[in-house]
Amino acid sequence: MCDLAVELRRCEADTARLLNKGAAVRLANWQQYETNESQLIAFVQRVLRGSHKKNGWELHCKGGRSLEQIVIDCGSPQFTEDDIRIARETLGI
Repeated sequence: MCDLAVELRRCEADTARLLNKGAAVRLANWQQYETNESQLIAFVQRVLRGSHKKNGWELHCKGGRSLEQIVIDCGSPQFTEDDIRIARETLGI
């Protein structure tokens, strides 16, 4: 199983480095759920379906660790087939 906290730390750092601080600050909200895996997964699912899909695409194109790629790589049972489909569609893969 994937260590979501480790993956999200990397995603947050790449977002700050490759996109912008504002996007990284929004993503940093994951930390409030760090100790509760089911809430952390729910947070990722909310963000995945949110309005900032462009960030995931841009981060992916720049070689960063995107939330979408995390969902694809971690797969099930942490994430649903629908989550993985949305992530793939966002990244165009």
